[in-house]
Amino acid sequence: MLDARSAHAVGMQRLRESYRAVPATAPIRLAKSTSNLFRTRATNSAKGLDPSGLTGVIAIDVAARTADVAGMCTYDDLVAATLRHGLAPLVVPQLKTITLGGAVTGLGIESTSFRNGLPHESVLELDILNGAGEIITASPGQNADLFRAFPNSYGTAKRVTPRRSSTTTTSRTGSTSGCSGRR
Repeated sequence: MLDARSAHAVGMQRLRESYRAVPATAPIRLAKSTSNLFRTRATNSAKGLDPSGLTGVIAIDVAARTADVAGMCTYDDLVAATLRHGLAPLVVPQLKTITLGGAVTGLGIESTSFRNGLPHESVLELDILNGAGEIITASPGQNADLFRAFPNSYGTAKRVTPRRSSTTTTSRTGSTSGCSGRR
């Protein structure tokens, strides 16, 4: 069995391979079975990007109050993993199946946003699949223009796998107590 980092690397390779397999004339889309969109979509027979290996929490650094996660990791899974360490994401959507990648790409806003900002504001680093099929890491200090431009891009800058995100400490009742200083 692979550890979380190795499994993530395999998932990223599968994502790149599935990108190369999409015909040049076909639209790029995620080949996933679920959606939080409340509208119908046109059917598409072309294969999409395979995000199946990018669903979990990779690591949690309690001292730094960060979580390394895959782009298709749901907030439900992230909350469960971080609460075990007395941490929680700074912003948690009401829909449990929203993914970190989806919240950043679509600029999600949630009830905790009044205190801690929008979901993308707690993301410290992104891995982005660009139009050439390359994975580019973006952060405030590395590929900073891409990092700032990605939120609310709805996939026009291709696909994202948030890699590192800030968390906050929690009390025993689960309420948040302050925000992370790492934004």
